[in-house]
Amino acid sequence: MIFCDLSGFTSMSERLARHGKVGAEEVTDAINSCFSGLIDLSSEADGGLLKFGGDALLLFFEGADHAVRAAHAAVAMRRQLGSMGRLDTSGGPVRLRISMGMHSGGFHFFLVGDSHRELVITGPGATATVDAEASARPGEIVGTPGTMSLLPPHCAGPDRGAGRLVRAPRVATPPPGTRHPHLLGVDLASYVPSAVRRHLLGGGDQPEHRVAGVAFLRFQGADEMLVREGPDQFTRHLDELVCTVQEAADAYEVTFLGSDIDRDGGKIILVAGVPRRVGDDEERLLSALRHIADANPVIPVRMGVHAGEVFAGDVGTAQRRTFTVMGDTVNLAARLTARAGPSEIVATLDVLTRSRLAFVTTPLEPFVVKGKRKPVTASFVGAAERRRQFDPGTLPFVGRVDELDTVVQDLNAVLGGGGRLIQIVGEQGIGKTRLVAEVRRIS
Repeated sequence: MIFCDLSGFTSMSERLARHGKVGAEEVTDAINSCFSGLIDLSSEADGGLLKFGGDALLLFFEGADHAVRAAHAAVAMRRQLGSMGRLDTSGGPVRLRISMGMHSGGFHFFLVGDSHRELVITGPGATATVDAEASARPGEIVGTPGTMSLLPPHCAGPDRGAGRLVRAPRVATPPPGTRHPHLLGVDLASYVPSAVRRHLLGGGDQPEHRVAGVAFLRFQGADEMLVREGPDQFTRHLDELVCTVQEAADAYEVTFLGSDIDRDGGKIILVAGVPRRVGDDEERLLSALRHIADANPVIPVRMGVHAGEVFAGDVGTAQRRTFTVMGDTVNLAARLTARAGPSEIVATLDVLTRSRLAFVTTPLEPFVVKGKRKPVTASFVGAAERRRQFDPGTLPFVGRVDELDTVVQDLNAVLGGGGRLIQIVGEQGIGKTRLVAEVRRIS
């Protein structure tokens, strides 16, 4: 298994956010172009793509000579990114870099869930893969002892963490196998999260930068639990957790975005406000997290939630696409899980102040996280308390200047004796009522 982490996309997305739809399209083109080449190189070595989202790839190689084929693919991907990783964007130059971790051995795969079937990859093999990537610096490939034992001796470079740097194999790439997916009779829709499924069946949308709520749910202790209780019992516990998260997501119209590997466990990502706005995004996301915490699944999760601007859209290749979110908002939500205990929720003020439903909160001392110059202010989130009386007209009106001018001009024409018909159309929660309230206030 190879875990590939690309750096540079987040900063590029942040820079291009100020360019609106043009900037979002530029991010999409860069992601598609980059990942298309990397995935093609993996496929040529008979590598399967297990997980793809944001700025990471999880690749799987099996069968004869799998380690040599994987090493060839990893070196080729690094070489390609080295030649095409410098991008000139409308937001300035961007450099993309890649770090990779490789591990060979046994892996645990779990197909769990109810409203959709989610592939969760966890266990000691996944942990070894994640640890190898974590010890790799940008531009490096780190192989665990399990992988290095299957490669020619000349592939072993200096020690790096618990593994060694991987050098290019001086042997021909073994021919790929004949693995083809058998999709006849497979209900593909049942493997796509329900909110994303509706998005796809509705034709999808153009990529964009928009405000959304993002929550990471992190579970740990999987390696020891697998050994102690065995795969069958662990599968039942994991299925309970995923079904609980799906139930909460569907009940509060939150998007179950997907799962990802992590050390000694895994991560589940929920988002509100993308791909579809429903309104009251922060309230619904917090309510979904409380639902999960109150259900008290056998495998507990640590939850971090933040709200802010993200890049959101469909990205990928002709063979494999995904709906993803990227940006500093996503990164901060993930890092908040480190401050939460089992079944605890840590939320930033950006989330709490935007929720019309008030929750019992316990403030944390401001703390510093990677990528933030100023300390982060957040709180533990307890039970729902009361609904705030909220008058949107008490807040300053920001944005929608062109729309406001159009409505006011037409209203003045009506007051002058003319006739006008104005239709205000948009997704729920996008601000139609707030626009009308502002027109009434200034007229």
